[in-house]
Amino acid sequence: MKFKAADLFTIFVIAVLAGSVAIASQWELRASIIILVLGSVGIVFATVQLAIDLYFRSASRAVMSKPTMELPTMADTDPKANFYGTLEIWGWLLGILALIKVIGLEFALPLFVLIYTKFYGASWRLGILLAVLIAGFIFGVYDNIMRVYWPESVLGDLFLDDIMRN
Repeated sequence: MKFKAADLFTIFVIAVLAGSVAIASQWELRASIIILVLGSVGIVFATVQLAIDLYFRSASRAVMSKPTMELPTMADTDPKANFYGTLEIWGWLLGILALIKVIGLEFALPLFVLIYTKFYGASWRLGILLAVLIAGFIFGVYDNIMRVYWPESVLGDLFLDDIMRN
């Protein structure tokens, strides 16, 4: 069993999912069912992934040494590029969290999808389509059908209050 720094991200994901399930378990079942189901499945999958990474790492190297049609893994790339890629991922995660706090979850997710798809080369048509789809899902299912309570935000509450009054 060989522990690597890359395993910390898997542990972080497990901790976030476990925290989400713990918090959602205190909510009404109707509001928490999605988080409980997806969080529990995510914990199982992430734990299995961590076990595979930790216990079968040496066995997988012997198998991976044979030529395959699979894409190269992180072990096959430049460590400096991996480091900057990891920083980029954390930047996106911190950015979406800041965006959620400033404008609110219901506005941040469509905007994030649009920015993310455009940043990585998608067309405007695809980016806008995905943003509209997620906005439609959020406002259609969560807002109108399930009546989910959204966390408070700095600017998002100003927009929603104006929209709800009219």
